[in-house]
Amino acid sequence: MVSAATYSSIALGDIRITFLPDGHILFDPMAVFPTTTATDWQHYQHLLDDNGRLVGSLGAYLIQTPERRILIDAGFGARTFEGSLFKAYSGKLLSSLKLAGFDPADIDTVFFTHLHSDHVGWIGREINGEQVLTFPNARHLVRSAEWHRFDDPAVNKAMVADALNLLEHRIEFLEGGEHLTPEVKILATPGHTAGHASLLVTVGKERAIILGDTFHSEVLVEHPEWTNAFDSDPEQAKDTRRQMLHELAVPLTTGVATHISDFVFGQVTRVQDGFRWQSV
Repeated sequence: MVSAATYSSIALGDIRITFLPDGHILFDPMAVFPTTTATDWQHYQHLLDDNGRLVGSLGAYLIQTPERRILIDAGFGARTFEGSLFKAYSGKLLSSLKLAGFDPADIDTVFFTHLHSDHVGWIGREINGEQVLTFPNARHLVRSAEWHRFDDPAVNKAMVADALNLLEHRIEFLEGGEHLTPEVKILATPGHTAGHASLLVTVGKERAIILGDTFHSEVLVEHPEWTNAFDSDPEQAKDTRRQMLHELAVPLTTGVATHISDFVFGQVTRVQDGFRWQSV
């Protein structure tokens, strides 16, 4: 039966990328992908639970180099949320980090692919009645377009307000084309949000692309044209997915997709009618 992804990692040379589970998420598939029909989902029953909900993973990534401990995103936090589009159950991220052998104070950098609630949930925690940064020794980085989209009063910030307040005087900007380390490059991948980012990790001929929410599900690898209700600019998101599929199909490239079920690491191959995701 389909399930959320568990703790796992891959290595590229002396760089290790570890998925740190925080919990799981259940989507209403035809609400999240509103252009689809029940017939479309007949081909993807293996991705649905017994109640017909699309199962997804929640979590973050740890990039370890010989000198660095970089956290990519920060999960959903210790909470449960039940809405019309999705239900989320989380709270495991710090335990997953401990399983990797680290405490929050060991993280030197937090980079956000984007600032949705399921990617900033562990930025703060309450200690002695006060909200403090969970990763006190880390620089906190994001693309400037992602941070400044909240300058628009029409953008709903209710579910991320606590994180934004904590980060207000700590946030730093890193743009597409710049590097977190010599091996880790920021890619501008807008559409899901205006400032959404992915990360390209390159060691020799091996590559990994941490995709953020470019692909909410492996179904979008086969159907990049499907509209995703969570994308702020659905048409731009479709263009970004098509571009990234060509990057993912480059030999020796591993895709890393946060919300994919079972295994977040996979490879994309070209087939006659498009592309396919194969978990690894």
